[in-house]
Amino acid sequence: MSYLIQNLKVVNESKAGVPILTGIGYFDHMLDQCNSHAQVGVGLEVVFGDKTDSTDKNRLSSTNQAVLCTAVGEELGKTLREQLSYGKEESRFCCPLDEALVECVISNGDGNLLEYTLPPYGIYPNGKGRSKIGSLETTAIESFWKALAGSSKLDIRFRKIRGDNGHHIVESSFKAFSRALRNFLDKPAIWGPGSDNDKASVALQREGKIERSTKETSISVHLLLSGKSGDTQIETGIPVLDEFYTILAKEANMTLKVKCRGDLWVDDHHTAEDVSIAIGQCLTQALGSKAGLNRMWLSEAQNETAKVEVTMDLSNRPCFRHNLHKSLGLQEYVDTDAASSSCPLSCEMMEHVLDSLVMNGRMTVHVVVKQPGATLQDTVMCAASAFGKALRVCAMVDQRRAGQTASSKGTLSV
Repeated sequence: MSYLIQNLKVVNESKAGVPILTGIGYFDHMLDQCNSHAQVGVGLEVVFGDKTDSTDKNRLSSTNQAVLCTAVGEELGKTLREQLSYGKEESRFCCPLDEALVECVISNGDGNLLEYTLPPYGIYPNGKGRSKIGSLETTAIESFWKALAGSSKLDIRFRKIRGDNGHHIVESSFKAFSRALRNFLDKPAIWGPGSDNDKASVALQREGKIERSTKETSISVHLLLSGKSGDTQIETGIPVLDEFYTILAKEANMTLKVKCRGDLWVDDHHTAEDVSIAIGQCLTQALGSKAGLNRMWLSEAQNETAKVEVTMDLSNRPCFRHNLHKSLGLQEYVDTDAASSSCPLSCEMMEHVLDSLVMNGRMTVHVVVKQPGATLQDTVMCAASAFGKALRVCAMVDQRRAGQTASSKGTLSV
């Protein structure tokens, strides 16, 4: 007895109009990421023998799941190949969840799953990872991807960068594939300056304003997603912090005005922290519900000596992960010439600056230093550039979404 795949539809930039009914509830949820993140409408139903009650979301969980997932992968991959026009030779995306980060690379090729390092699926039990997530056997997941790669004639690579939670490792992989597929289909110009999406974003003139005073700091912040950064003025009394946020604002195409009088006679801590909290809060104000936004992006920045990659998700689920320790741990201050600075920025506070910005901006961010700079200050400013670039595209309106949230649950975490 074989599995029959029926009512299979794949529609670019639209809804399929039919549900996903594989007979394994968690598998349905993963395939639905194509609808939310690839903006490719997918619908199908798996039929097997007399197990026809589609209201039972796990009606096929006791059957041979490797064969079921292979059948779904073969038919879905074949339909992707027939229905979609690939616009690039290669596309790469990393999906930043709070408990996992998975990289997916897809390219025109011979239809092979060239790399797959997702197992173990979590650290429980006893470091072996999960054998099932919901009713889906984790060993069947690789079968799906092998079959999809083969029938779509795409070469696919999955690399788990980090992750201890089985559910999120798998979810990150499906979202990374979906986003990579969307980018594979799109022309890069849709996110460029002057594009329709850019014009729609600038027209909103989204802004955030905060004034706050304590015994430690007095701060005024005005953030405007204006499509330009020429009016940015940062005055914190910490030169490296001023430079960091000036670069970030420039790459994010936003106007950022910050004035802070802090107790720098104590040290840099209160000023650096409070400024970053306030900027993050202004960003949260400006972005509002985040409905209709692109939401996720991967950006790389490179200066003369450093290369840094930032993966960002405007998730409302704050999480900051990084590998900056290797660079920040080598010296006490970020400043190349700390002795001549009016107030140098300590390395421990640089980490805290990013953490405070991310937490109060309610985003998930992974910062990966791929090549340290000749100086620590070079590396940090490269990170500011990558952060700003990612933020610009994450915050951009995607007109295809028509105001809908980029999420399979229909809303972001609250």
